[in-house]
Amino acid sequence: MASGRELSYMLLTGCVLCYLITFVLIAKPTIVICATQRFGVGFGFSVIYSSLLTKTNRISRIFDSARKSAKRPPFISPKSQIVIASILILIQVLFNIIWLVLEIPGTRLEYPSGKRNEVIRKCGTDDISFLVSLVYNMFLIIICTLYAVKTRKIPENFNESKFIGFSMYTTCIIWLAFIPIYFGTLNSFQIQITTLCVSISLSATVALVCLFVPKMYIIVFQPEKNVRRLTMISASYRRTLTKTSSGLATGNNHDSHNNERIRLNVKYDEKGDVTTTTTVPVANDRDGVHSL
Repeated sequence: MASGRELSYMLLTGCVLCYLITFVLIAKPTIVICATQRFGVGFGFSVIYSSLLTKTNRISRIFDSARKSAKRPPFISPKSQIVIASILILIQVLFNIIWLVLEIPGTRLEYPSGKRNEVIRKCGTDDISFLVSLVYNMFLIIICTLYAVKTRKIPENFNESKFIGFSMYTTCIIWLAFIPIYFGTLNSFQIQITTLCVSISLSATVALVCLFVPKMYIIVFQPEKNVRRLTMISASYRRTLTKTSSGLATGNNHDSHNNERIRLNVKYDEKGDVTTTTTVPVANDRDGVHSL
């Protein structure tokens, strides 16, 4: 698979944070609880989607570079991936800190439906400001979805993007359903908190199921595929070579669009991370079969 061990750990950490924050959301409101809620929701999502975005960006850059030259693309090592994901997470952390400074965490008392004999203590957070805090995570989701669509046709041996794509498509549906329900029930805090907890838990569960269940299936039911190969040959790519109009007017019309087959060789290091990618032209299908 194209996933690195470090990013997988980061993704699992984000899922655990999302599950834990649901318990904070239903806890008795205090200053500490309210501050943790405001910081934890955005932070947990940013850990998940920053790691996913780093994964898809890495896959896209590797195969885009392989189509053009044999030169190794920069910043694809595990350390570089951790740094990139950490920078993306740090942006969300800065937003959360600024939000906590501009709007000091606190609690407020609310009398539902004008009843003076019933008092509800809630966190003094504006619903609009809460939505603004999630804008950055929405941006990460959109970019990650675009990368997943872009890399959906790369060779299956190296492709985790289709599973990331399934996760992103489902997450988009969850969020599209969450926003109108959350802001359409402002008069019922029980429905708001329930909707928020369910949406957070579903987002984390979708990431776990779509990305880790296929790996567990291979480990448990197809152990013969759970091997590490230093060199793997992918399916051949086709790229259409367009010719310029000048100098080729006397050529055959049949040769106006030639399909050149190339073979992409990807080498892995001891951790299973891509180290080099090379492209080898294949003259025709027969030569490709003999070379395999």
